[in-house]
Amino acid sequence: MKRFKAKYILSAIILLLFGQALSGSNAPMRSVLSAGQDTLRGSAPADSSAAAPETRRERRTRDRMARQHREAERRDSLFSARVDTLIRERLEPDGAGIDPAAADTASEKGGGAFLDDIITGKNRDSLVYDVRNKMVYIYNEGDITYQDMNLKADFMRMNMNNKEIYAYGKPDTVEGKPTPTRPVFTQGGSSYTMDTITYNIESAKAKIKGVATQEGDGWLVGGHVKKMKDNTINISDGKYTTCDETDHPHFYLAMTKAKVIPGKKVVTGPAYLVLEDVPLYPLMLPEGFFPISSGPKSGILMPTYGEEYSKGFFIRDLGYYFTFGDHMDLAVRGGIYTLGSWEASAQSRYLKRYKYSGNLAAQFSSVKTGEKGEPDYIKQNNFRLQWTHTQDPKANPGSTFSASVNFATSGYSKYSATNLNDILATQTNSSISYSKNWAGTPFSLSANMAVSQNSQNSTISVTLPTVVFNVARVYPFKRKEAMGKARWYEKISLQYTAKMTNTLSTTESELFTRESIDKMRNGIEHTLPVSASFNLFNYINISPQFNYTEKWYFKKQERQWNPLTNQVDYLDPQYGFWRLYNYSASVSASTTLYGMYRAKNRHRQQKLQAVRHTLTPTVGFSYAPDFTKFAYGYYKVVQTDSTGRHQVYSPFSDNAYGVPSGGRSASLTFSLSQNLEIKVLSKRDTSGIRKIKLIDEFRFSGSYNFVADSMRLSNIPVSFRTTLFGNFGLNLSMTLDPYRVTPEGRRYNKLFFPGRVLSTGWSFGYTFKSREDRSQAAINDINSIPPEYMNPFYDPYGHMDPVLRRQYMSQAYYDFSLPWNLGFNYTVNYSISYTNNGTTGYRKNVTQTIGFNGSVNITPKMGITFQGGYDIMQNKLTTSSVSITRDLHCWQMSFSWIPFGYHKSWSFNIGVKASSLADLKYDKSQSMYDNMY
Repeated sequence: MKRFKAKYILSAIILLLFGQALSGSNAPMRSVLSAGQDTLRGSAPADSSAAAPETRRERRTRDRMARQHREAERRDSLFSARVDTLIRERLEPDGAGIDPAAADTASEKGGGAFLDDIITGKNRDSLVYDVRNKMVYIYNEGDITYQDMNLKADFMRMNMNNKEIYAYGKPDTVEGKPTPTRPVFTQGGSSYTMDTITYNIESAKAKIKGVATQEGDGWLVGGHVKKMKDNTINISDGKYTTCDETDHPHFYLAMTKAKVIPGKKVVTGPAYLVLEDVPLYPLMLPEGFFPISSGPKSGILMPTYGEEYSKGFFIRDLGYYFTFGDHMDLAVRGGIYTLGSWEASAQSRYLKRYKYSGNLAAQFSSVKTGEKGEPDYIKQNNFRLQWTHTQDPKANPGSTFSASVNFATSGYSKYSATNLNDILATQTNSSISYSKNWAGTPFSLSANMAVSQNSQNSTISVTLPTVVFNVARVYPFKRKEAMGKARWYEKISLQYTAKMTNTLSTTESELFTRESIDKMRNGIEHTLPVSASFNLFNYINISPQFNYTEKWYFKKQERQWNPLTNQVDYLDPQYGFWRLYNYSASVSASTTLYGMYRAKNRHRQQKLQAVRHTLTPTVGFSYAPDFTKFAYGYYKVVQTDSTGRHQVYSPFSDNAYGVPSGGRSASLTFSLSQNLEIKVLSKRDTSGIRKIKLIDEFRFSGSYNFVADSMRLSNIPVSFRTTLFGNFGLNLSMTLDPYRVTPEGRRYNKLFFPGRVLSTGWSFGYTFKSREDRSQAAINDINSIPPEYMNPFYDPYGHMDPVLRRQYMSQAYYDFSLPWNLGFNYTVNYSISYTNNGTTGYRKNVTQTIGFNGSVNITPKMGITFQGGYDIMQNKLTTSSVSITRDLHCWQMSFSWIPFGYHKSWSFNIGVKASSLADLKYDKSQSMYDNMY
């Protein structure tokens, strides 16, 4: 009831003052105060001579209403209204608002309407009005709104004569210290916090003292400010800073005068940098320009400076950034070195929501080091092209297109790369793929182009292209409307796959030569498997299969013995059409066996409750004819030396899919897979019993060829996998040779158990953290990256390897909320390599490496990020790096160091965190290229 009455009393007061301002005199007006069923109506006194005599009943009624009104005023004081509305709605001439006659009189006098719109507001303490001077005073958390203007302050003074509002804050006490509250003014999407403001409602202009407003990722602080009608502001004695401690920023750009266009730019006059209250006058700017608009805008990209021993002083990455609407941008950069080298690059990102996104980058560098004629003289051109493209799955259902291209000349990583990730990369791979499937049909099509490069030996492998057409499994004899039990022939299924490919393996220098075209391996392969599946005795699955394969080739190369040179000559390739085919048949049987153990005295709370051992054996038989017979025409014989020794070869061996395997095969195949599980009592589980997998899988397999001349048993591959301790995994794989070897390493036909290890690999890894993952992962978390950095369009460093991206991000955006995290992995590999087919012996190759990375906070504001590894066999550390980051509130300092090795280097950086002042920094570094000379 109190708030309801006070609200309408406040509205009546403002109406009274507005009415007087409209008429310029004490014009007649009526006010309404309504609270539930209590209604008080009155009017300004009219001419007494015209007033009708008051009856006794009317006088008693008036006195009773006056007493009620005084009692309401005593209970609900106007000066303690909690939520007041200045004007809720335009008052209509229905007896509840301004008298139409008064409004017409004001209009005739030229006053017109006082305001064009409604003022609404509220406050928590009191409202004082001065009718004679036409002033309204609002106290404690006043909040008024007029059109798009909003003003909040603890004290407001409204002058109805000149239509001005004056506002300021009040002293408050926080932890025993006086802290003034400050008015907040909002208009046109811009918000200002100031000491005092004088605002004219009619002209929409304002005079402000001690203003602080956020523009972009920075703050504008002005001593004296004028706000114009178009929302631009003129500032004298101002500051621009990205430090959110606006009362006492750690650094700022002191501006003698400035003009601000909200959401667009700040133009300053003479300005200088102030750092920790120390003015740096030598860094004075005669004038300045700061874009403060959100989103990407075209502009100059500032360069980096430095020196390299081999290339000289440099200015690098100077360029220009272009924006092409909301879906595409382009950054063009360049750099020069004083000793003759130069470089240029272009990077474009594109994005169309729900359609596709991608990133395209090209770099070219001309490297020149040393003096001409000297041994260390190098002059070469290097090039790299990177392209990633991703299609949204919903953009075109049924077809997808993607690209991941990383093509570079072999000298790029050694002489032109500027980061550790590119320098260490010896193998790069590129691929472009397209796939299409037709809904409601078994047909699908895919195409892929791929390039693989090795920068160490300059070799390159190209696949242009591989096209696969596939018909999914169909059951040609299956009834459309099945009734009863399925017939055996209804389980027969067919598949069809056609593949076409064209591959080339050569060197970069021979890539576009005639010799490379002759080395191309191409062809078309058709496969048609026919299979079925039956169940025997309800426990054994029988799967017969017949495979037919046909190859189409367009080139063959014959060989012949040359008695003049005593060597085999390769004749020129012949081009035409040749058809090769082969077929095979097989049948397999599999089942599952269970071994169970249950504790007998389970009521005695025995820890081990049950053990289950699962075995899945598979046995099969396969047969294939001998396609090496000369009747097929796939193989031929050629003399190899003057003694008349001959060799079997195939003129089609240089084609894409090879030739049918030689020799007749009638093999028995076998495999055994098993796992082991136990159940134990556990208080951590609600059921009281926990299941533990001791062995996830232990598997071995092999084959025995009945028609082979000797050594009929194949090698035995073995694999073992377990996860005993939660996320800790252990994988072991090896290959066993069941036959003995001579001291020189030549195999002979004598079996022994369990066999000789030919190769093995073992690896495991784990990550330790000081806390569990949250919905927002820490940036320096070695296992995760914020989503915006996974999309190349939002990647500020371009598309790069996640490990390197984390390294850069930890230097610029280190998150101290993750106290520490550590990850490691261990890998060991063992293999045997024979020399000259075992005639001169064999060599054992063993590699063991440990990799590690992580981060740790030394103090709440200082952290270390590290990564590296250790080669156990060579007893030395691999390339490692350490980064130290110090948070300086609005600044950040970092030091990165590669302490040893071929890429030994260091870099130091201190700069502002905010992107708008990213060029306000200091860099110092030693290049890794200085170690080459």
